[in-house]
Amino acid sequence: MPSRRRYLTAVSAVLIGLAGCTSGPGGTVTTTETEPTDTEPKKSPSGTPTEPPEAAKRSVGGDTVAVTDIVVKKAVTYQSTMGSGGVVAVEGKQFVVASVQSDAELSMDAFSLRAAGDEWVAGTLEDTGATNYAVEGHEGGPLGKPIGGDGPNYVVFEIPSPLDVAESVIHLDHNGESAEWALGDDAVTTLAAPEPSFELDSLSAPDSVRQGDQMDVSLTVSNSSDTDGRFLAAVYWPTELIADDDESHIVETAIDTGATTTQSLSIDTEYTTNEDGPITLRVGGHVSAETEVVVEDASTPD
Repeated sequence: MPSRRRYLTAVSAVLIGLAGCTSGPGGTVTTTETEPTDTEPKKSPSGTPTEPPEAAKRSVGGDTVAVTDIVVKKAVTYQSTMGSGGVVAVEGKQFVVASVQSDAELSMDAFSLRAAGDEWVAGTLEDTGATNYAVEGHEGGPLGKPIGGDGPNYVVFEIPSPLDVAESVIHLDHNGESAEWALGDDAVTTLAAPEPSFELDSLSAPDSVRQGDQMDVSLTVSNSSDTDGRFLAAVYWPTELIADDDESHIVETAIDTGATTTQSLSIDTEYTTNEDGPITLRVGGHVSAETEVVVEDASTPD
């Protein structure tokens, strides 16, 4: 996916006030979290989703609804049309994310995740930014608003972690009828798996940087738990490309229990500020930290 900086440059005449981008310098993905189910819809060369598979379709309340690409994650990434993308990682919580496709007008709160007599209604993430257009690669309608129409949307459930259940389903109530989509065995296994925990050993950044130069940043992180898992963090650096915003860079890598890793990235400082002075570099996700970097020779970018 192109950076949001390029995207915003193309649409700034329509969407004044958007800024920033999301990039990902990180490594591999989890050993304990599920990949999409085999009901994932295929996409055409243009990126437009095609008809979802028949196994994912249900007739409910006079309408056809398909739920596909169901994943379970201990932490999730998101991308936003206003503000930054980033990471949501909550101790004792995990997330189920799925794509939904239908021509019907469906509401987010019509979907729930049901397991062992408990129920969790689909909702919004606690994040940075006004409107999310993607969560864990599931693109479509924003959270908290009606979903439906052309192409897939998505639902997200924030539930306790771990959750040891024999089975779990995504449930929909619509026009007086209901339908369900079962989570696969791998997803149920992930629900019950303990979540990893991580400690930030160091955050390395220069004391100062000349605006327009690349700034090298590195995180050294240890897996302090007894569980191998996917480490996720967002490194936020301000930009004033169109409006005040924190540009985010996603750091993602698998870290075995007891292991330590250093992840490095290079950040563009061209659009940071219009005047010299200290700027806060911050980290959020599985770990949190911040440090100040003095920006020198600042000016308004052409």
